[in-house]
Amino acid sequence: MTPLPPKQLSMIMDAVAVARLPDVSLPDGYAMRAYRHGDAAGWAGALRESGFEEWDEEQVLKFLKVAERREGSRLIEYDGQIVAATFASRISYRPPMNPVGDCGPSEEGVLDYVATHPDHRGKGLGRAACTEVARFLVGRGCKVVSLGTDDWRLPAIHIYLSLGFKPVMHRSDMPARWAAVYEKLKEGGRDHT
Repeated sequence: MTPLPPKQLSMIMDAVAVARLPDVSLPDGYAMRAYRHGDAAGWAGALRESGFEEWDEEQVLKFLKVAERREGSRLIEYDGQIVAATFASRISYRPPMNPVGDCGPSEEGVLDYVATHPDHRGKGLGRAACTEVARFLVGRGCKVVSLGTDDWRLPAIHIYLSLGFKPVMHRSDMPARWAAVYEKLKEGGRDHT
């Protein structure tokens, strides 16, 4: 049997679970808002610092051409610097990530490129941005919100699981990969089993 090529892990949350998400307060000095003209360079910097090294200002501007994505995406500032950000997308904006029951492409929202600068991690910024973007997407008629992530992004996966996102087992390699992720989380004191 030929091994499957690597593919991101997928997670999903339905609109009912999104509606139950609690409010997340930001620490003093942090402020969350939508994109404004002039934010692209800072947003790209936050993405690069978070491990998305291929992002630059031009790519951020291209990604934000879709009006709904621009309106629904969230960034968090600290002392005038963008330190966390998450894009609001829909499956209809890009190729599908995973099959989702009876949902049409315009009814599946996506948390895209969740990023927090390493110097600002552990403060609930990713949780706050994900919560607000998920609420925005459900408020715009999405039945589910999904995301893709890499197996090694354990802190992010911990946040997604604690928010209520569920793994999608859409390929034969997913159960073993998720078992390994759960084991690594447990070893790090973040048991989700």
